[in-house]
Amino acid sequence: MQMKTCEYILHHLLPPVRYACLLVPELTLSILTSSNPLWHVPYEEAMTKLDRSDPWWAFLWPGSQGLSRYLLDNKSLIRGRHVLDIGCGCGASAIAAKMAGAMNVIANDIDKDALIATCHNARLNNITIDKYSSDNILENSLLTFKKNTIDMLIIGDMCYDDQLAKQILNLIIVARQYHIHVLLADPGRYSFKSIVFNQLNDKMKCTCEYPIVDRDYIESDFKTIQIWTT
Repeated sequence: MQMKTCEYILHHLLPPVRYACLLVPELTLSILTSSNPLWHVPYEEAMTKLDRSDPWWAFLWPGSQGLSRYLLDNKSLIRGRHVLDIGCGCGASAIAAKMAGAMNVIANDIDKDALIATCHNARLNNITIDKYSSDNILENSLLTFKKNTIDMLIIGDMCYDDQLAKQILNLIIVARQYHIHVLLADPGRYSFKSIVFNQLNDKMKCTCEYPIVDRDYIESDFKTIQIWTT
């Protein structure tokens, strides 16, 4: 049996959701929410119907919600920027950056299905993302910063385990060496606090905090999404 393509999933199993997130009602996205029947069946059954294992690009994670909101609320900070969205997932933050007036946006994710989802969702919002990249930037950030004109790095909810948090820490350190402005959104994950913030606490500041208002994406005891900047 042929595996369902990402395009098939987006067009047939994840119809566009207008006002897809309470915190960012401006966005229309093909994502899995409680309005979709798949949300209400056992996880294994939903994954079988999607013909995928853990399609992270089918969800709008709390950090991405907060980051998208911050970008749209601070257009003067984003306007004219050359933005790299790493781990773009469904593309919400990359789309928000373009909506906010970024001159150039690179959407990056090692999962090529996430890039397909980002392109699809960008079209739903009448937005054009300038470049798509599946490079593993966490392993070779230096080359990425040398090859591309980037002056802003946005990171939405990437610190969900220690290994990734260590890679994000190194990425931010290199970005700072290139004078690249960093915006990172996190809902209070332990790996962010114990690794990234622990090492960069004198270089990062919390510039904004949003409540998690969308009940679809309540995780653990997270209640807010913090936006950190360097």
